[in-house]
Amino acid sequence: MELNRRRALLAGVSAAGTALTGCLSEGNPQPGTAREETTDDDSDNGTTDDDGTDEGSGDDSDGSALPDSLERVDKPPYEITEPECDPPEDGRDPLWLCENMPAEPSLSFEQANERGPALADEGLRLDDADEGDQYYATLLTDESDLERVRDDAAGSEFVEGTDFDSEAVLVVQTGWGSGSITPHVKRVEETDDGIRAFGCHTRPCVFTADLTSRTVAVRFDRPETLDGATVSLTVGTEKRVNFAAGEGVMTLDDQSD
Repeated sequence: MELNRRRALLAGVSAAGTALTGCLSEGNPQPGTAREETTDDDSDNGTTDDDGTDEGSGDDSDGSALPDSLERVDKPPYEITEPECDPPEDGRDPLWLCENMPAEPSLSFEQANERGPALADEGLRLDDADEGDQYYATLLTDESDLERVRDDAAGSEFVEGTDFDSEAVLVVQTGWGSGSITPHVKRVEETDDGIRAFGCHTRPCVFTADLTSRTVAVRFDRPETLDGATVSLTVGTEKRVNFAAGEGVMTLDDQSD
């Protein structure tokens, strides 16, 4: 999404109090609905790093920054072919960006998606939506972390069902754009200090024209050591974004796929 269009959408949300409604699909509009994005007003502004990213608000107590061995943006290490939408109403597998991604080796896990913010006082803020594409990850490792989850979040019951003696939860947020484009995790690998989750954005043929953040909560079998988490998310045919729990909100000025 171009920056000026992002700002125009943001202005519309602020003025109307709700996101735009309707659907967009490669020149074939179809009916749809959207949801209001809610945010807190006490977010901190980030500082720009040398790699063109911003570190903004967010919890920084549950992991380390991105490992030196990983680039912030790289190319997915597997073949991706975009399926056609002709006609769009026939649809396509929205997980085509993940189709050829290996599913093993992986810890056992389950996941649940949420459109909009699922965390109470951290993560993405709508006020920052015009700054670029944003990513956030955090770990929930004990029962006290349940206080960080919004009571009205659709996935709150899923998170509350975690047995923290043997499980933990990785929360991943991305923004901004259609709530029909959501993060999905395909495998969770154990690392020396925790986990690394691999996944992609869904890309359906028809998507809503709202402006929102998106969340996936991943409940996984707890490894012996869980000091950090890294996420590698494929967001385009030539683009994978790497970010870590504990580094706050990460902003990419380059919004191209």
